[in-house]
Order: sequence, then structure tokens, then C-alpha cells
Amino acid sequence: MGAIKRLAASAAIFFAIAGVSFAEDYAAVQGYVHSFNNGVSVYSGVFALNKDVSLDTTVSFKYAVDLINPDGEDDDDDEGGGVAVVSGASSALSGGSDTRHAVTAGVAHNFSNIIGVEAYYDYSFEKDYSSSTPTLTLKKDLFDKNTTLTAGYSRNSDTIDGQFMTGEEDRTTDNFFLGLTQVLSPVMVAQLGYSHSASSGYLSEGIRLVPLGAADPATCVAVSVDCALEAFPSERKRDAYLIGLSRYFTEGLGGLLDRSAVKLSFRYYDDSWDVSSWMGEAEFHKYLDESLIMRLNYRYYTQSAAFFVKDTYAAPDVYKSSSPQIEEKDTNLVGIKFTYLLSQPAQAWKLSVNSLEAKYEYYTESIGVDAHILMGGLRMSF
Repeated sequence: MGAIKRLAASAAIFFAIAGVSFAEDYAAVQGYVHSFNNGVSVYSGVFALNKDVSLDTTVSFKYAVDLINPDGEDDDDDEGGGVAVVSGASSALSGGSDTRHAVTAGVAHNFSNIIGVEAYYDYSFEKDYSSSTPTLTLKKDLFDKNTTLTAGYSRNSDTIDGQFMTGEEDRTTDNFFLGLTQVLSPVMVAQLGYSHSASSGYLSEGIRLVPLGAADPATCVAVSVDCALEAFPSERKRDAYLIGLSRYFTEGLGGLLDRSAVKLSFRYYDDSWDVSSWMGEAEFHKYLDESLIMRLNYRYYTQSAAFFVKDTYAAPDVYKSSSPQIEEKDTNLVGIKFTYLLSQPAQAWKLSVNSLEAKYEYYTESIGVDAHILMGGLRMSF
């Protein structure tokens, strides 16, 4: 029994340090600043709440807001893609500034340790875009909870009303996910995942114009004979494959690995637009002392261009794009994060502040975008 308890303690430390949370009552507040070299700034706030209402049922709520260029400055030189990829906000701006709101509410229930069910609903909107997404996930533990199978489905129903569009258009996306989590040892966990999505409808954003022939992009401020609205195929199918490995270390390398964890993940993606990509990511988590946890992370991503992307377009071209999201590019993200655990939780109303966190990341794209990302937050229990 003593050996089992020690193994369980090791696993608990591993999951905590590697970012896998057990069910608990908590509230979290985070603030982000994304500052891009093309003049775009995104200020984000996140509030999350998690509450166990019984031994088998947990409810959760999250609200996020993105303030995009809140000072109203125009982004006339939209080099693009990083805004959406890094911050989650629009990848281009219609009218310079915007505000994006997102609300997620969910419930998770364990049915007599037979199967776990999670249901979530997400709604987000900004001035030219709204999205509604219900999600259902099933989880099944096998072999004394050493193996977990996950299956999920969600459906995005989006409405687009971009700056250069003459009316609203709709888009739907069906998303499927299958996952396997396997405990290989008390200190090592492996993950496999596969996802498929199928989108149909209006797949561009309606906020970009494409210069035709030798037209100067700077003159494209309205649809004309020289400037056309982006036109994408009306369907897109995506497939992604994920493999990950997490390992907790009690000691090693002269103390460097003492009470630390390493998480490695790799993802391959391709779609019906001939965009293919792969991404590799590494994280290193370590207790610097009893109260301070450090995380170092690095991510590399590379992708090919969509089949219809080219240097210049003519009016007869069926598909036209000025979106950096489907261009050939490479990206890098490197960061450091600190979490400070309070030995004596501070009281705030009916909540106890248990930890403080701060993060800095630097993001670059080969197409000329880079960004500084700052985050500060706190985690509370009740």
C-alpha cells in the first residue's frame, strides 16, 4: 500500500506541474497584451469559474474579451495572420478597432464511473462576425483508469458580415475528435489524437480586397474593377493527427531535473485546399522552490500554401485571396511563465487567492509579423 501511495503522489505532482488539472473549485482571472509590429494591439481579459456541485458533476463558465486596437488606430498595412493565430482575435481589422466577446458554459458528469459526459456551449461575437458552438465529449476510463478514450463532436454556426460584403453570409463547420491517453508508468503519460472538420458556406471573412493585375494594394479601399472581394472555395475539409508525451522527473542532471516535467507534442495537418503543416512543441516545467514554478516553452510551425494562392490575380480567376492565413509560412513561439503559490492564501471577498502567474512570449512569422505577448493572472479557490 505504501508503494501505491508514493506512486499516486508522484502522478499527482506530475499532472499538476504539467498542466493537467483535476476537478476542483476555482476561479481564475487573466489579462493579456499582444503587441504586433504592424501596429496592431490586442488587449484580452479572461475570467473562468469551475465548481463541483457533487462528487460526479462539475459546472464551468468562462468569459473572454479582446479589445483590438482600442485606441482606434487603423491597420492599413495588414500583414496579417499572427493576430488570429496568436490572440484568437480577427486576423484583419474592419475599421481599425473592434471588440470581441466570448462566453462558454458547460457541465461535466460522471455516470457511475461508467462514462464521463461533458457538454459545452460557446458564443462569441464581434462587429462583423458571430459564432455559436455546442460541444459534446464522451470519456471512458479503462484498465484501472490507466487508459482514457475520448470522443467529441462540435458544430460551429457562424454568421459573417464583413466590411466589403453586401449582406450577411453563413458558414457551418462539423468537428470530430478521437483521443487516447495512456499512462505508461507512474511518471509518464502518452497521448494520441485525431480530428476531422468539414466546413461549408461562406469561408472568407469579407474584410479583405484582392488587387487585380498590377493594381496597387494600397488603393484597394472599395470593390472596383481593379479590386475584388476575396473568393474562397465553398467547402473545406481538414484532418489533424496529434501525438504527445509527458514525463515527470524526481531528480537528475545535477538537480536540473529535480521535481520537473517535460511535455513534447507533434501535430500533422492537411486539408482539401492543399494546405499541409506540421507543428512541434516542447514545454519544461520545474519547481524552483516550494512556492515558485517555472515553465519554458517553444513551438515551431510550418505550412504550405493553398492551391489557389499566387502572386497576382485576374478578374476571371474563380478563387482569390489576400489572406496570410493560407500562405506558405513558418512561425516560432518561445516563452517563459512563472507561477507563484501563496503559502498563506490571501482572502478576497469569499475567495482565497492561491497563486499568481505571469508569462512572456515572443512570436514570429516568416511573412514579416512578430509579436510580444504578456500575461498576468491569479487563481482563486472557494
